Amino acid sequence: MKKFLYIMPAVLVCMLYALLAALAGGFSGFQPIAFVYIILPIAAGILLRNSKWWGCLFGIAMGALLMVSGMTAQPQVFAGFVAGLILAAYYAAMGLACAASNKKQ
Repeated sequence: MKKFLYIMPAVLVCMLYALLAALAGGFSGFQPIAFVYIILPIAAGILLRNSKWWGCLFGIAMGALLMVSGMTAQPQVFAGFVAGLILAAYYAAMGLACAASNKKQ
């Protein structure tokens, strides 16, 4: 169950973008930054699942990107910043948990 917690945000992001792509009529309408938002949590999840604590840095980078984009987009400042902050804190906690489990072994 603990290993699933590492990849849960990646699964949720992929499902969200797949739903948006289905509603929009394909992936051609997405901006290139959307693919970065898909790749970062997948990379973080795979690395954390393989007991690489530094994989959390990819998730923290995604959180930082969300915080910056939330601060620059005027109508949705609160939503983007808070989502980025929650993701960055989540991946930091998962990185610490992974490092602690590696230290026990």
